[in-house]
Amino acid sequence: MRYGIVVTDRDPRRFAESARAAEDAGWDAIFSWESVSGLDAWIALTAAATATERIRLGTMLTPLPRWRPWDLARVTTSLDLLSGGRVILPVGLGAVIEQWTAFEADQGRRMRAELMDENLDVLFGLWSGERFSYTGEHHTVTALDPGPFAAPATVQRPRIPVWCVGLAGARASMARAARCDGLLPNFRPPPGVAAEAYEGTVGDYAAIAREVLGLRAEAGRTGPYDLVGEAGYPLEQWDRAAERAAALEAVGYTWFIDSYWEDLGGPGETKRARARIAQGPPVG
Repeated sequence: MRYGIVVTDRDPRRFAESARAAEDAGWDAIFSWESVSGLDAWIALTAAATATERIRLGTMLTPLPRWRPWDLARVTTSLDLLSGGRVILPVGLGAVIEQWTAFEADQGRRMRAELMDENLDVLFGLWSGERFSYTGEHHTVTALDPGPFAAPATVQRPRIPVWCVGLAGARASMARAARCDGLLPNFRPPPGVAAEAYEGTVGDYAAIAREVLGLRAEAGRTGPYDLVGEAGYPLEQWDRAAERAAALEAVGYTWFIDSYWEDLGGPGETKRARARIAQGPPVG
């Protein structure tokens, strides 16, 4: 089991300091988060790359349909080169929230799903560093000969690891996650329970792991694959995080991400994040 932590403060200087502290405390990865406005997660991650040597870097998560894939390929390849191959790219359809719709109209779930699939196609092709062309419903890429305008290959081979959200029981969503390099589980909550309040039982996590690994086997996909569990508990309940991580490891999960969002934008946000970092990974 490896351990990551989400730091909600995206100020580049403070985020870099948090990343250095997380590396010193034994965390395996640190994650920022994306939004349309405000501070930029990728600038914060770039600052963190220059301040650290070992810890892995990513977002939690990137709303892939809202990116032009060649722009994201440029950003992620640059950071992968700068960091010596430490980037992870978690992706999802993106939540339809006011912070997005204040700037962009929602294209609808079906359109976002189509863009998600095509964007993955283009990303994987551009990351290869080889001559690449593509024709889809939404994107067309004309191959470029090697040179200053063509994307170099990523440090990580065959590509930057992509963790993809998969909704349990939704075959198209799970098949998309199965073609990537890791699963970020998503569950339909029981009746009467708000989606954001439902973290899923360990049984849910075990079942969705079987589902995605079964789809990978059907498609003949082999090689390493990450199963990623998330949870966020108050610092005073750190023992719950350790229990949760141990339970997920027991059913095959390879990563546990401490995702605690309650301090976002509040007074003392950075101080409390540093306190979580200093606890070190929640190893039971």
